[in-house]
Amino acid sequence: MKAIIMAGGEGSRLRPLTCDCPKPMMRLMDRPVMEYALKLLKKHGIRESAVTLGYLPDAIVDFFGDGSEWGLTLRYYTERVPLGTAGGVKQAADFLNETFCVLSGDGVTDLDLTAALRFHRERGALVTMVLTRVQNPLEYGVVVTGADGRVRSFQEKPGPGEVISDTINTGIYILEPEILDRVPDGKPCDFGSELFPKLVEEGERVFGCVLEGYWCDIGDVPAYLRAHFDLLDGRLKLDVPTGVQKGALVDEDARVERPCFIGPGAKVARDAYVGAYSVIGSGASVEAQAGVKRSVLWKGARMEKGSQARGCVLAANATMSEGAQAFEESALGTGASLGARASLMPGVKVWPYKGVQDGERLEANLVWGSRAERGFSEGSLPLNDPAAAARAAQALAADLKPREFLLAHTHSAVSLALFHACAAGLMAQGVQVLDAGASTLPQLRHALKSLGADGAALVDSAFLTPLTKEGALLPRKRQRSIGSMLLRQDFSGPFCGITRPMVAVGRTEFPYVASLSRAFRAHSENAPPVAVFAEDMQLLSVAERAFVRAGINVRCEWEEEMMELDGDEVGVWLNATGETASFVGADGALTEAEGQLLLLWTALESGERTLLLPASFTRAADKLAMRYGAELYYESVEKSRWMDALARLHPEQFLLHFDGLYLALRALSALQEAGINLSEWRQQMPKVHRKSRVIEMALNERGRVLRAFSESEANAELGGGIRLNRERGWAWICPDEKRPLCRIVSESTDAEFASELCDFCEKTLKQKLQGK
Repeated sequence: MKAIIMAGGEGSRLRPLTCDCPKPMMRLMDRPVMEYALKLLKKHGIRESAVTLGYLPDAIVDFFGDGSEWGLTLRYYTERVPLGTAGGVKQAADFLNETFCVLSGDGVTDLDLTAALRFHRERGALVTMVLTRVQNPLEYGVVVTGADGRVRSFQEKPGPGEVISDTINTGIYILEPEILDRVPDGKPCDFGSELFPKLVEEGERVFGCVLEGYWCDIGDVPAYLRAHFDLLDGRLKLDVPTGVQKGALVDEDARVERPCFIGPGAKVARDAYVGAYSVIGSGASVEAQAGVKRSVLWKGARMEKGSQARGCVLAANATMSEGAQAFEESALGTGASLGARASLMPGVKVWPYKGVQDGERLEANLVWGSRAERGFSEGSLPLNDPAAAARAAQALAADLKPREFLLAHTHSAVSLALFHACAAGLMAQGVQVLDAGASTLPQLRHALKSLGADGAALVDSAFLTPLTKEGALLPRKRQRSIGSMLLRQDFSGPFCGITRPMVAVGRTEFPYVASLSRAFRAHSENAPPVAVFAEDMQLLSVAERAFVRAGINVRCEWEEEMMELDGDEVGVWLNATGETASFVGADGALTEAEGQLLLLWTALESGERTLLLPASFTRAADKLAMRYGAELYYESVEKSRWMDALARLHPEQFLLHFDGLYLALRALSALQEAGINLSEWRQQMPKVHRKSRVIEMALNERGRVLRAFSESEANAELGGGIRLNRERGWAWICPDEKRPLCRIVSESTDAEFASELCDFCEKTLKQKLQGK
C-alpha cells in the first residue's frame, strides 16, 4: 500500500503560531507534527508516500527532503490554487496506482493502519473511512454506519439536537485508485462533504472502520496543548522520549515536576519552576524565579526572571520579559515579545515579531502594528478599532478629570464610528460630552475658546488628538500619565449614576468662518484671486466660505493637478489638519524658510514685538526682526509647552502657527495693506539657502549617536535637538518622534556652504552610527 499525506492547509485557527509555520510543521514535543505521520506509515510497512502542499510549501520540502531520513520515499505535489482534499490528491494520480492510504499531515494519531487495510480488503471496499468515537461530536463530521460497517449517512458538525452518532471522520482513508476517476480535473472537490456522500447515494461500497486508539485534530490552541498533555500522560502512544533530554542544562536548584519534556540545549535556571505537563523546546530558556505550568515553549523561546506561563504557547524565539504573565490558551508568535510586567490575558494572541509594551494588560489580539503605539505619538493617541478608542477616551477622562469636554471628528465614516466609541468612553467616566460634529483642529480650538470647556479632542480615522483648555497639545508629562493608565487599564468602569447624555453644540463652522473672515483687514477690492488646495472636503468647505465672506475671489481644489495658477492667483496649500499653509506666487512656491519668514513678517506687521519661535525656525528671522526692533526667543522646550505659552501669552502668534487659514488671510491682508504682491515681498526678505536631509536612525541608537556627535562639537547648543553655529551658517539636528529617522537642516546665505554643512553633519552622524 502507498500513502498520500495532505499537508496544504493554512491552519488559520492556530494563528499566530501558523503565520510563518505551516500546520504540519507545528512542534509536538519539539518535533514537527508531520514527522509522526511518517513514522506511523513506516511502522505499518508503508515505504512510499506522496505529499500535497499548498501553504508555505518550502518549509516542508526543506525539512523532510526525499524522506530517506525516515525510511520512506517522498514525492511532492503543490496546489497552485486550493483544490480541496480530493482535488489535491487527484494531482498525484500518476503515483497512486495501487490501494493507498490518505492521511492528514497535521493530525496526531496512533491508530492501527494495518487493521484498517485488513478491514478494507475483507469487505472489498472502494472506500474505507477510518472512524473513531468521541464524547462530543459537535465539532466534527459524524458518520453513521450499519452493523456491517457500510456507511449510511453523514452529518457535518451537527447541533446538540441533531446528533445521532458518536463516530466521527478522522480524515484517514483507505482508497482504491479508481476512486480518482470520480474526481474532476483541476476543480475543487472534497472527500468527506462531496465525493463520499455522492458515492453512498449511488450505492458504491463505502465503509467505515471504527478503530480504538488516539486521534486528535490540532485545529486550535486548546487542542494543540491537549495533544501534548495526552502524550505525556500516555494516552497518545508515540515513540517519543519524555523527561529531561541529554544536553539539557537544568540547575540542581531548579524545581522540575514530571511528566514533562525539556529538550536538548534547553536551560532551566536556579529557582526556576517547570511544572508537570510542560514542554521546553531545544534551546529555550527559563530564568531564575520564572515558572512554567502546562505550557509549551518552542525552540529558542525565552522566559526572563520572574515571568510566569500558565497554559500558553510561546513560538520560536518568543520572549516573556521580567515579571510578565501569560494565561490559559494565549500565544506569542515567532519572535514576539511580552514586555516587563505585562499580562497576556486568557485566549489572547500576539502575532509574530509584535511587541507588547512594559506593564500593559493585553485583552485583545495584537495583529497589526505594535501596542507600543498605544502611547502618544506627536501628541495623538493611535486608535486601532472602536474598542481601543473607548479605552483611550476612558484613560483620558480618568486622568484629566474634565467636567465638560468638547469632542469632534473629521469628515469620514471611520472617524464618525470612532467618535461615538470615544464619546462612550468619556461618558462612562461621568464626563459631560459636548458634540462639536465634523471639524478641523483649528475650528475645534475656536469652539473650545468660545465655549470654555475643560478640554477638547479631535477624532480622525486613526488618532485621537486631545487639547488642553487653551488649545495646546497635552504636556509630555500628562501624555505619559495617560499612556501609563491606558496600558494598565487602571480606571473605573461605567457608573450609570454619573453618566450624562451627550449634548450637541451646533454648527461650529459658522462662528469659525466669521472669525476667519475678520482676519482679512485690508480692502478686498484689489485683493488677488486665491486658489486653495486641501485633501479634506470639510477643510475646503470652510476655506471657501471664509475667503468669500472676506470678499476675496477664491477657487478650491482637492485634486492637486487642478492647482495650476492663473495669472496673478496666489496658491495656498493647506496641510491635512488645516494647521499650516504653504504659499505659491507667480515666481513659484515659497521655500520652507521663506514660508517661515512670511509667518514672522505677518506677525510683525500685526504689531507683535516679542516673538516665541521653535528651534527649527530660520535664523534669517533675526535680520527681519531687527528692522522692526522686535525680540525673538527660540524655544528649545517640548512643543506642547511652547504651544501653551503662545496660547496664553501671544494668542495672535498661536493662530498664525496653528491655523493655516488664519495665516493665509492675515498674510494676504498684510500684503494688501503694504501694497506689494508675494513676488515683491520675496525680493524684500533676507536671502537664505536651506538644505535638509533625513538619515535612518533606530530609537535605541539615538542617544548614543547624538551624544557622540555633540561631544565632538564643543560649541554645539543642546535643547530641541542639536544646533551647530558656524560663522557663515548654522545646522540643526533633530530625531523624528514617530519614525526611526533623524533630520538635518542647514542654512546659510551661501547655497554652497549650506550644502557643505549639511554634508558634514550627515557624514559625521553616519560615522557615529557605525561607532567610529
